[in-house]
Amino acid sequence: MIWFTVQLDDKPGALARMAAALGERGINITAIVGVAEDTDGALMLTTSDAAGTRKAFESLKLAFEEHDDAAGLTLDDMSRATGLADHGMSVGG
Repeated sequence: MIWFTVQLDDKPGALARMAAALGERGINITAIVGVAEDTDGALMLTTSDAAGTRKAFESLKLAFEEHDDAAGLTLDDMSRATGLADHGMSVGG
C-alpha cells in the first residue's frame, strides 16, 4: 500500500479540490489522517489507485511524497510525516 503525504495550501477549498480531482478519476480515499495548526498542516492518505492519485496530484501541481508501507512504514513514521509528532500526538493513540 502506498501512503501519500500532501501539504495543502492554507486556502478555502484546497482539500475539496484535491478530493474532487481524485473523485473525478473514480479514485476512492481508503484511509486518511491529517493535522493542521495555524497555517501549517499535512495530510496523509491511501487510495484505491496509486498511479491515478499521482496523476491527479500532478494535474493540480500538488507537491507530494510517497511512502510504501511494505518498506516498513510505521505509525510513528506516519505521525512524523503528518506533523502529529511535533504536537505530541501519534496516529496509534
